[in-house]
Formats: sequence, structure tokens, C-alpha cells
Amino acid sequence: MRAGLFGGTFNPIHKGHLMAAEQVLERFSLDRLYIIPCREPPHKSPDYLAPAADRVHMVRLALPADSRYYISEVEIRRSGPSYTIDTVTHFADTVVPGATLFLVMGMDAFLEIHTWRRWLELLEWVQPVVVTRRLDGESDADTDRSIMDESIRTRLSGDYTYNEKNGCWQNPHEACIHLLQTLPVAVSSSQVRRRIKTGKPIAGLVPPAVKAYIEEKELYR
Repeated sequence: MRAGLFGGTFNPIHKGHLMAAEQVLERFSLDRLYIIPCREPPHKSPDYLAPAADRVHMVRLALPADSRYYISEVEIRRSGPSYTIDTVTHFADTVVPGATLFLVMGMDAFLEIHTWRRWLELLEWVQPVVVTRRLDGESDADTDRSIMDESIRTRLSGDYTYNEKNGCWQNPHEACIHLLQTLPVAVSSSQVRRRIKTGKPIAGLVPPAVKAYIEEKELYR
């Protein structure tokens, strides 16, 4: 069993999330990909969050009819801030015991992983998949790899080296860290919220069913 864990606020879920999910599924031949909306992220203010029930429902509306996709409300049901290590151990112990776990995250999150609770233990449980998006005028794949390499060596461990054959960083215990560049999608949740607040259209940025739900519930106004 190969399972991916894709957490975030999904506030709201948008087409960039969906494209990243699809490419992670295919690139790593995952049997399952769990989308995990969080209740209260420890590194962000919760003031801007839509209600948890609305964010979960928008995820349900957005996901394709593919049996590999799952929604988990484990963090929504957890009181207080959501810590990744607690979610990962929950999946490893009770949901998919014995599975190879891939933790999907953005570059910004990965560059701060050394500040996360029990991060060394976390890297023993999962293989991080760092998803980046190449947009016009931005740096190329070599630059992303250089940034990752420096962060891994200086902030995480000098035991990791880049394995050209496998296309990932590995340590002597064969723990892996992956870099996955996705096709460009110029959209973010904060952009969607700003456009709604200023009365600008969001068609094309979120799935039609999510757009309709946002309008029906008058979210992010």
C-alpha cells in the first residue's frame, strides 16, 4: 500500500490543489490519496478560515470520481491546533498500517519543517513530496533543487545526499525526500478570497460546484 497525505486549510480548495493531487497520485503510483482539511493550523491565524464544515464540503464537491481519493476529517475532529506528526502517526497506526506514506507539501512549508513538532520523528514516518509550481518569470528546476539541497544539508541533516537514479534525497536508512514540479496553475486560496471580497469573478480558479457553493453560502465576503 502506498498512501499520500495532503493536508491544508483548503480555504477554499482550488484547481491548483487538484492538479497537484493528480500529479502526486500518478508520479508516485499511490493507491490512495487522503485530503486532510485542518481545523486550526498551528502556524497561521484562524481568523480568515471559513467554517470547517464548509471547507470539508467544498473538498467533497471538488474531488473527481476516482476511488483513490479519500477525505479525512481527523484534524477537523481534533480540538486545538493540528500537528502533522499526530496526523501521520494516526494514519500509520490505525488507517493504513504498514503503508508507505508520502506527505505532500509546498516548498514554503518544507523550508520550515525543522520548526515543526517532532520533525525528526516525522521524517522517519513519511517521505515528504515537495510540490512546486513553475510560473512565467520564476526560477527553474535547478534552482528549486539547489534551494532544497541547501535546506536539507544545513537545517535537517548532512546524512542526506541526492540520488540521481531515484530522483530524491536519501539518507543511509533510505529515508527519502522528493521534489515534484507540477504544471503551472496561477491560483492560490488567498487570491480566490481576495477576488471574492472585491467582487471579482473566480470562474476558472475553482471547480464550478465549489464556486456555486461559495456563492450560495456567501463565504469570504
